[in-house]
Amino acid sequence: MIEIFSRKKNVKSIRDLFIETSSLTKDAFETMRNAVLAYVDGNFDLAKKESEITTATEKKQDRVKEELFERIFSRETMVFSRTDRILIIENIDKITDKIEIVVRKLLLYQFDIKAPLKEGIKELANLNMQIGNEVHKMVIAVLADFEKARVHITEITNLRRNVREKQWILQKMNYDYQEDFLAFRYTETLIKYLMETADRAEIFADRVFILINKYAL
Repeated sequence: MIEIFSRKKNVKSIRDLFIETSSLTKDAFETMRNAVLAYVDGNFDLAKKESEITTATEKKQDRVKEELFERIFSRETMVFSRTDRILIIENIDKITDKIEIVVRKLLLYQFDIKAPLKEGIKELANLNMQIGNEVHKMVIAVLADFEKARVHITEITNLRRNVREKQWILQKMNYDYQEDFLAFRYTETLIKYLMETADRAEIFADRVFILINKYAL
């Protein structure tokens, strides 16, 4: 069991802040999913609302990140070095940045996505939300139990593989069904950004795996 100590009372520990920032990423994955599903169903007002919530979550996470950076060189201790703490923070932040790109993309252009593509795009969004849940669980686990963290790393890798397989199917369908160029291009980049969000989460999982092996020695 890895313990993190703080000398101050009534102040969140570094561990608490790490969990908070990953929780915000999980929340951003969920509202991004909600925004994409609403958009695909043609509910553009709801898509805008959920996108704005996602953007607000990203900004809130920036504030937590700033607090973490201020505290990272304090006397509070944890198993990870200061350099590796920064690596974790920055990788979590990069995932949320990718999520924000997806919802900002949604607000640029409105059109009705062809029916054959709708369920596949929804599936991509749902898979991403599952990845977000696993990322949060992985962060909680890596602060306490490396073996539990490995389980979530594996699950993130498997989910991302599913996203990759679905992405290629959808890209082919996009060529088959979207005849209008603007609609084609919009759908292509939306699928691409959803894929990149999953990729970013897997990159983080890979780096956590490296840290686990480093500190398990």
